[in-house]
Amino acid sequence: MIAVSFWLGSINLVLGVFNLLPGFPLDGGLVLRSILWWLSGNLRRATKWASNAGRGISFLFILGGIWLIFSGLWFSGLWLAFIGWFLGNAAVGSYRQLTLQQMLQGHAVSEAMTRDCLTVPPDLTLDRLVNEYILPSGYHYFVVASESHIQGLITLKNIRAVPQKMWATKKVTEIMAPFKKLKQVRPDEDLASVMSILSQEEINQLPVVEGDNIVGIISRENLLAFINIRDKLGM
Repeated sequence: MIAVSFWLGSINLVLGVFNLLPGFPLDGGLVLRSILWWLSGNLRRATKWASNAGRGISFLFILGGIWLIFSGLWFSGLWLAFIGWFLGNAAVGSYRQLTLQQMLQGHAVSEAMTRDCLTVPPDLTLDRLVNEYILPSGYHYFVVASESHIQGLITLKNIRAVPQKMWATKKVTEIMAPFKKLKQVRPDEDLASVMSILSQEEINQLPVVEGDNIVGIISRENLLAFINIRDKLGM
């Protein structure tokens, strides 16, 4: 029991020391970023410097892992190199996420959303949906509506969940996401918050709702297109 407690305590100590290394996004890196932010007054620049520090530490871990491998300590070397690779990816990903959030912040959903939403009837079978709507248009999602009444949203993800042999008999209304259960955003909401919702919910698009009507769709593709255009224009 004492040996197990000592072993667990040693692991926690090592993890605690590792987390204090001054490389973003570790806790030590967050402290470093705060100091750099205070000195420079620029969060993006401070994050970039802290992220570079994290990448530098990751390279040292990888080099240390390679040295251990050539010294005959295969397991320890591979483990250390993997930690370095993971830290490097986390540093780059965290900086990229902050950059994207800053580019989207202050811009409304209405600036990037798709306004022309294709609608399909609820009694349409999946094989007809694929052959008559998805393949000709290339769209990945459709608003399900009966006359002027909006019932829900159907996406490629919904369709892929149904075996293809059942497409001829399965109807859109049976597998769609009901309108009332959909995550929704307003046209005046901030694009940065939309990116957070898409990431947290692990979805690709959100209906843009005004009152009881869907006025558009905002998707990951919309956000990327918006960012790319602004980046090319130097905005």
